[in-house]
Amino acid sequence: MSGQTPSDPRQRVIEDANRESVIHRADGRIIELKAHRAAWSGRHSENSLPALRECYAQRVARVEIDIMFRRADFLVTHDEPRAGARLPRLHEALAIAGMAAGSPTLLMLDAKGDAPWPPDCVTRLLRLIEPLRERLFVGSPADWNLRRLRAGDPALVLAFDPQYYLTWSARPRRLPGRVGAYGYQDTHPLALRRTGPAAAYLRERFETLLTLVPGAREVHLELAFVERMQADGFDAVGFLHEAGALVDVWTVDARTRGWRERVARALAAGVDIVTTNTPRQLARAFV
Repeated sequence: MSGQTPSDPRQRVIEDANRESVIHRADGRIIELKAHRAAWSGRHSENSLPALRECYAQRVARVEIDIMFRRADFLVTHDEPRAGARLPRLHEALAIAGMAAGSPTLLMLDAKGDAPWPPDCVTRLLRLIEPLRERLFVGSPADWNLRRLRAGDPALVLAFDPQYYLTWSARPRRLPGRVGAYGYQDTHPLALRRTGPAAAYLRERFETLLTLVPGAREVHLELAFVERMQADGFDAVGFLHEAGALVDVWTVDARTRGWRERVARALAAGVDIVTTNTPRQLARAFV
């Protein structure tokens, strides 16, 4: 693998972003620190309109908010809404972005939930984001919903997280379930027994996974998953770069165990974006 980052037009505009939302490498690479759930100063609740407003006011390079389709509308939330709770609507969040003309901030809508979106839901979302489609993108592990968006707008930028199909974590999650013969959470037949090196198995799996969302601009991977693949001899970052995708690793925060070393290894591996709740602290640590 060459490990070369694919050409990214963002490099030409993020020079104007807040210096505490990017890491400038000695080799000229710029790594964007994505504010997870609009985390910046810590003064506001996650996924809140004040938090998002602050990110735009501070010209943060990247910001992510979670969205979920409920009650015939898109809500800004990570979890199922509680009865009677007043959660921000997506149109309210997009109004904040719309007032920040000329901002270098790139907004990611992280679509939660695995239920297939009905046609009217897809149409509604595309209509909401149309005025800002050059300054935002949509990501999700639910590839079926991403394909619905692609069918409605072939030029929309999409990001895919393959965690429903293949992942690794020190504490295995419900999805995708079974731990296979190579030690990864994977229910694919190739994971049933070892037939060769782990690196060959991982390459085969990623070649298939990339076909689920053709042309995805970014692939999002849990950092622990990337680290495990590196230990098994598979350069996932280099592989994805050669496929034309940027790599976003999640979620690593300052003051967590080994965070400096983990971020340093991720940067050395060539990742393009780091998702974090503490972007300012990470930027200051890697000046």
